[in-house]
Amino acid sequence: MGVVVSRPGTEEENVTPTWDDIDTDALRETMRFSGALSEVEAVNLALRVYAARHRSRAEAERERERRSAQRHAC
Repeated sequence: MGVVVSRPGTEEENVTPTWDDIDTDALRETMRFSGALSEVEAVNLALRVYAARHRSRAEAERERERRSAQRHAC
C-alpha cells in the first residue's frame, strides 16, 4: 500500500506518510461519500468501516453456528 504509519513516542514519530500506491479515484470517492476533510481521515474511516463490516460478519457467523448447535442438541 505504501503508507508509513508514525507512532507517537517512537523513532517513527516524525516519518511523513507516503501515498505511493493509494488508488486516488477510490480515495476521492471515499472522501466525497463520507465527507472526510482530509485524505488521512478518509483512509482511517475506510479502515474502520472495513474492520467493522468483517467483525459484524464474523459475529453473525458465530451466532448462526451457536443456534445450529442448539437445534441439533435438542
